[in-house]
Amino acid sequence: MSALAGARAMPMWQALRTRDFRLLWASEAVSVVGDQFNLVALSWLVIDLTRSGLALGTILIAAGVPRAVMLLPFGVLADRRPPRNLMLVAHLARGVIVGAIAVMVASGSASLPLLALLGALFGAADALYMPAQQAFLPRTLEAGRLPSANALLQGTYQLLSIAGPPLAGAAFAVDSASFFAAALIVLLISARGAVPGRHPGEAIEAAEAAEAAEADGPAGRAGGAAQPTVTAGTEPQPSFGVAIRDGVRHVMGDPALRTTLLLSMVLNFALNGPAAVGMPWLAEIRFHAGPTGLGLLSAAWAVGALAGTLVAGNLRVRRAGLALLGSVLVAGVAMMVVGVAPWMPVVAIALAVMGIAIGYVNILAISWLQARVPTDMVGRVMALAMLMGFGITPLSLGLAGALIDLDATALFLGAGALVVLVGIAALLVRYPAAFDAPPPAMPARSG
Repeated sequence: MSALAGARAMPMWQALRTRDFRLLWASEAVSVVGDQFNLVALSWLVIDLTRSGLALGTILIAAGVPRAVMLLPFGVLADRRPPRNLMLVAHLARGVIVGAIAVMVASGSASLPLLALLGALFGAADALYMPAQQAFLPRTLEAGRLPSANALLQGTYQLLSIAGPPLAGAAFAVDSASFFAAALIVLLISARGAVPGRHPGEAIEAAEAAEAAEADGPAGRAGGAAQPTVTAGTEPQPSFGVAIRDGVRHVMGDPALRTTLLLSMVLNFALNGPAAVGMPWLAEIRFHAGPTGLGLLSAAWAVGALAGTLVAGNLRVRRAGLALLGSVLVAGVAMMVVGVAPWMPVVAIALAVMGIAIGYVNILAISWLQARVPTDMVGRVMALAMLMGFGITPLSLGLAGALIDLDATALFLGAGALVVLVGIAALLVRYPAAFDAPPPAMPARSG
């Protein structure tokens, strides 16, 4: 019982005290099976229809391009409209799209052009959902509970994704139903946010007030002031182009924010391609271990990422900037070890270490961004951050695929060295101190 009580007292569970987050968490868990649509079910269908890797690449690009292109406009929309409503629309749209795939498969009418069209629509719906979810969290939770929320969401996704692909391959109808079920859960979320629109400094004060109320018990909570309802302003809003420009200007005006997004872009460029292309190559070509070897390497990465997520959700460090940068350096060194390790168990350990580092960095950075940026700009700033990954990953995949057959060792060493060099450069410009410092005062913006 003492061990169970200790587990229940872990900081990672704090976000579950908020009803609306519990509902969001449940909807995410339900929709994970549907999320595997792009990863497994569609891939299987295209290969089965065409026997062509080029055709599969075409379908994946068809989904990826609208996702990347629409992130920023939908990020602006997430700042202007209730994120709950946008998440609801995105879930329903993805449910309809996957349902259409199920009908085509059942009727034998599936074709490559139709799959490309539906893939593009699915990518656009993804782009609507992602910034809306990111904007929803800081409007619902105090800043001190954001690491808990992000760790729970990411950890649940990683856990269920292990079992999700086989389920997704079973039937498109199951995928479609999962999105409709997730939409039903989102519909139960309160229409108003629990935390009013505020500036980052006010977020910290709100978190401290919430902690004090929890410490005082029911009486302390009852005595607190009621949370005001956020209402839309009556002033005319600027155009989408102006709103996006304001988001970019906000990022460029905050050195820590600017450097964090640059680090995100470098990490995605240096690690995503070599990891995605490299694991199958290492398992088959270097170690002759086949699918079993690939499963071992993939599991090592996944377990490490889950562990890093759990650490970030439960561990609070005073010098968060230094912890983040140290984890980036560890990831770079681990990638270099992958390139030179002569035995597959050593590679698996290195991938697990890299997974721990990246899992920790993801939760720490996302929670920091959500707390640092004013809530009326979270959608577009988080869209910019996600664009760093979605925009650069295709280039990373292409280069890794071209280079790995020429010199795999050089690919892994070069990728790891790039991460280490950028991490050292960030250290030299005093990035950890800027990360931990309050955000600079920003000039008035258009909206």
